Amino acid sequence: MGELRTRKRGKGWEYSFESARVDGKRKSISKGGFKTKAEALAAGTQAKAEYDNAGVVFKPSEMSLSDYLDFWLKGHIKSNFTDNTYDAYESAIRLHIKPALGNYKLASLTPAAIQQWIDSLKSEKHLSEQSIANYRGILSGSLKYAIYPCQYLKTNPCTFTRLPSVPVSQKKKQHTEHVCSLKEWNDIADHFNGSYYYLPLMICYHTGMRIGECFGLDLKHDIDFDRHTISINRQMQQNLNGEWIYKNPKYDSIRTLKIGSTLESLLKSEISVMEMNQIRYGEYYTKTYVDPDNHLHWLQADQEVPDGYSEVWPLTKENGEMLTPNHMKYCTRIIKKKLGYDDFHPHCIRHTHGTILAENGVPIKTIMERLGHKNIKTTIERYITNTDKMQDQAVALFEAAIK
Repeated sequence: MGELRTRKRGKGWEYSFESARVDGKRKSISKGGFKTKAEALAAGTQAKAEYDNAGVVFKPSEMSLSDYLDFWLKGHIKSNFTDNTYDAYESAIRLHIKPALGNYKLASLTPAAIQQWIDSLKSEKHLSEQSIANYRGILSGSLKYAIYPCQYLKTNPCTFTRLPSVPVSQKKKQHTEHVCSLKEWNDIADHFNGSYYYLPLMICYHTGMRIGECFGLDLKHDIDFDRHTISINRQMQQNLNGEWIYKNPKYDSIRTLKIGSTLESLLKSEISVMEMNQIRYGEYYTKTYVDPDNHLHWLQADQEVPDGYSEVWPLTKENGEMLTPNHMKYCTRIIKKKLGYDDFHPHCIRHTHGTILAENGVPIKTIMERLGHKNIKTTIERYITNTDKMQDQAVALFEAAIK
């Protein structure tokens, strides 16, 4: 690229430098309005350094891990992951990674320093094995990005570290381990039957979809009653401003699932009720729309719809008010306090669906695709509980084989 130049323009100073050619033509980047030549030179030096590093305002060989993590969060994570994931990563980095490692230069970060930090999470902070693994995984993921595509590093120092062993007595039971028994599920379904919590509970139980995916359904367009399928094309998430938006499912796991007659009958009934409610409430019925940026909006039936808004049919209350994943929080409190099932968590419905399929001989690959996992390891390790029924089946099969 060309040299940085400064020149007097009117009463002020301007800097300029040549950028990459576009369509074979020379291009220049410039800015004026500086009071002195020194000010123009300083600003031009910074602008050219940023341009030469494709927008990065630091030299990779000199940046701190703290600055790099900010760059990774704002550039890669915020653009490619959900707001919930961004919040979780930002919190882990701010509270656990930066205080211990943030002052190190990215290029000089060693496995020894990282291992010392990992060990301190156990010995000093007494964190669970899973928490330590999660924080190490976030750091490792950020350093992988520094290798490719950024090419700031050649190797990942996390590769040469290990997780400390944690005594079994200190390991915390994860909420995803719980599987609802048939009695527990029937009690839950009976309690909420007739309320607007009933359908989302039943959808998750019969399909294993994630909570955000359930509330991201468009009942008019995502269900094919002729093919007996339900399509998962999006999930509902709340962004950092508290707005409800549509985003792609986790891991971009867009998929179409077969559904049985029980769920299909419930969905048909719900759509019919929604259509009748629109007529009954008339101008006071609330309709939901999505704008071109995937933000959700609510308008009463007599309000003018802005250009570019498309109507969607999410799960709703009687008057058309949209239901969100937050409604499951109240539902969960009722299940815990009123029904007495302390281990219940909305995610365990998904876990229950996968386990029921596995207990009854459904191939793991099919379960993986149904749950929308990125790889089969996740399905096996996290969602397929080794239940007593599976153990009994193993013994029965072995006994049958040797006889």
